[in-house]
Amino acid sequence: MRLYYCVEAEGRRHHVRTALGVNERVWNRLHRRVREWRRRLEQHFGIPPNCELRPHDLPITAMTTAHSCGCACHAQPPTTRGVNVADQGLRVVEDFAVETGGLQAINVCLDKEETPAYRNVSLDRLYNRINATAAGEDGYAFLIFGQEPEEMMVRTYERLRNHNPVPVRVGACGDGWHTRNLPIDRIIGGPIFRTPASDCLLHVAGMVTQALLWREEPGAGVDSGTFTVLDRALNRRASRSDPQGVVRR
Repeated sequence: MRLYYCVEAEGRRHHVRTALGVNERVWNRLHRRVREWRRRLEQHFGIPPNCELRPHDLPITAMTTAHSCGCACHAQPPTTRGVNVADQGLRVVEDFAVETGGLQAINVCLDKEETPAYRNVSLDRLYNRINATAAGEDGYAFLIFGQEPEEMMVRTYERLRNHNPVPVRVGACGDGWHTRNLPIDRIIGGPIFRTPASDCLLHVAGMVTQALLWREEPGAGVDSGTFTVLDRALNRRASRSDPQGVVRR
């Protein structure tokens, strides 16, 4: 079974959702790895381990938190050092995926002008990609959302558990289409909600989300190249039409 940590972010033109999936056999190792990294951030920059990391605010957050301790025990990081915190977080994800094979990220990115109901559509796509991934692994998924409880997410889950029409190719050449009902029965228990500040793995999932948004909207973030840190951690099967597996429609 995989535990998926789900986070969303919104820019001027794009809406992004990320589900960071962790296999249960390596969950303890990843949790220790992330906590160790957070302790290093506290030692070097004075950022408390239980402080939510918001990547778009990292330069200010790092400098303000370090300065507020009132002592000289923490380095005063320049703005670029704050940006590097996000890069370090993604490298924790990538390195762990390479070492264990038990970590992967599913990403959905929609143009808000092209998809007016983008939040509903992106959630539908996320549920379906997670369910398909679990089915392909002959496993199951458990979803944790980093936000306050939202009725729309629960209703969508319950609807797709019963009725989920999915178009599939048919015909000898695969040139026809047919709709099949494929309930998302690999996602068990329904969505669970937690505040991002309460879970360090939600912090990391949020960095993946923001890094993708930075790439899509370079003028809205600090570094549009941060997302390129990820390679083996990406679930490219989520969308075969995108080189990095990002679902875009």
